[in-house]
Amino acid sequence: MNRNETFSATETHTIQMDMVRASISVQTCEADEIRLMVSGDDESVGLLHLEWSEGKLSLSMPIRDRVPNLISPAWMQIVLRLPRSWKGGMELHSQSGAVSVTDFSGTDLIISTVSGHIRAERILCITTDLHSISGILLLEQANIEEIKLSTISGNILATEVSCDRMHISTVSGSTELNLSTGFTELTGNAATGDTHISVPLSEVNATLMSVTGRILTRNISIQESGPNLHFNSVSGHLEIVGDLPYLNASQQEE
Repeated sequence: MNRNETFSATETHTIQMDMVRASISVQTCEADEIRLMVSGDDESVGLLHLEWSEGKLSLSMPIRDRVPNLISPAWMQIVLRLPRSWKGGMELHSQSGAVSVTDFSGTDLIISTVSGHIRAERILCITTDLHSISGILLLEQANIEEIKLSTISGNILATEVSCDRMHISTVSGSTELNLSTGFTELTGNAATGDTHISVPLSEVNATLMSVTGRILTRNISIQESGPNLHFNSVSGHLEIVGDLPYLNASQQEE
């Protein structure tokens, strides 16, 4: 079963989805309106609750229908296409489906899943909060003032990211951060997962409170004059690499 809807982009400032067994894909296009396309089994699409009120577009499943049906297969694919000029806020929740957001430019972006993977690529906004229990968090080519990335067992990978403040939280998953600019503050918590940070800085004010984890540095020094980088862990290590262009060039000459 398919369902297609359109909404005014100029009158819509907030989009919220609270789904269960649905994969969500958000893209941009050259259209002037917000376009919503839903595909799935007849029962799931029929139960979808869609509402637009006072500038807020909401999609959700009724509470009573959030227990998975183990007898008949249930699936849903949601594709949301936004005009490139749209600059609102978006909040996406899905229990088991993957969530993908590409070319998003707005105020706030919040994504959470239980077991689904999250991918956010080419993101420009004020705040971003990505959360998953066991899924992978992937953030690429982002320019964001404040970022929160949290998972229990899933891995975190952030590449070509520029931010002012960032907080990382994980239990057993590993974290790989490749920052394209310096930051003001970066904090994190990890139980057993290791954290690797690559940043174009020559110094950081780094501390690690840990039982057996260690701080490892390369091409960067720990100085109080540097930006704050503070982590807590049980056994996870923290590795910080200074990725400065002139250092890389001199190493290649050698």
